[in-house]
Amino acid sequence: NTLNILNASKGLLRILNLTYFLLLLSMIIVAQVSAQILPDPVPAEWRGTIDAEREGMHDANLIRTVFLNYGMVGDYPPDPGNVDLSIFHSVEIPKGSGENYSDGTTPFVLANVTMTNGNPAYIMETGYRERQGTSPLTNKTMRFEPRFGYFQIDPNINKGRSSAISNDPRTWPDEWYDKLNDPDDPGWGGSWNGFFGKAPKADQESFVVYDDNFYDAWNYFPDSRDPTRRGLGMRVEQRGFQWANPQAGLVIFFHYDITNESTTSYDDNVIFGLYMDSGVGGSALGPNGIYESDDDNAFFDKEAGLN
Repeated sequence: NTLNILNASKGLLRILNLTYFLLLLSMIIVAQVSAQILPDPVPAEWRGTIDAEREGMHDANLIRTVFLNYGMVGDYPPDPGNVDLSIFHSVEIPKGSGENYSDGTTPFVLANVTMTNGNPAYIMETGYRERQGTSPLTNKTMRFEPRFGYFQIDPNINKGRSSAISNDPRTWPDEWYDKLNDPDDPGWGGSWNGFFGKAPKADQESFVVYDDNFYDAWNYFPDSRDPTRRGLGMRVEQRGFQWANPQAGLVIFFHYDITNESTTSYDDNVIFGLYMDSGVGGSALGPNGIYESDDDNAFFDKEAGLN
């Protein structure tokens, strides 16, 4: 009985830790969705593209997780029954345990727009790994895609082909695209592009930028200055923060800055939030012959008459 109580307590603690992670993840979102004084449109070659996809790893404390620079924290292995948990980490808590808790988390933006023919349409945008729509124009998957200019593209320098992370200068670009017009230090070459300036304040910070230009299935053009800009005209800056202090062992922060780059104003016709695909225990096969993420399911038992 004592052993069962201890195991139940450990399980509850992990659930509480995961809940804490999710609350932090979901609460820290900043949105700017009204078109105001705009800079010139971003040239097509600097918009999101599949060729810029990279991944990185947060591992500065007890939470270890992969993150994809098209907007997903965590992932799902291609062969879950034979996954190598020594290298696959998707919100692993604690680090080194092999216990993963998510199959992916992504921000989403949903807007009700009016197409050029006058008909309404709902455009839903995410950075998720599956079940995304396909463009009728390019036959490519429509989802957020990362922009160049925010990681080191040279594989001879960035040998791990990682997204930019503060504790590894090899992942930093030669020049940060959003700092090219800095009059004092154009491009911030050799410096970290941090939320608080050139020096990271957390022990490990990540920074990725992506947009919604691949969403082109609708007869909708958000920017009157540039008919090639598609989607809703949104740019997302995603930052991860992790501290090594033991008191922050079970905490990781993700900050999303969603900016409207288009000439269209979104007032009461847009919502945003986070979608999480939980995978409690990870995707590997458990000792009872059931995949771990399949034996922790919530459902209504109609026969019990509780609902």
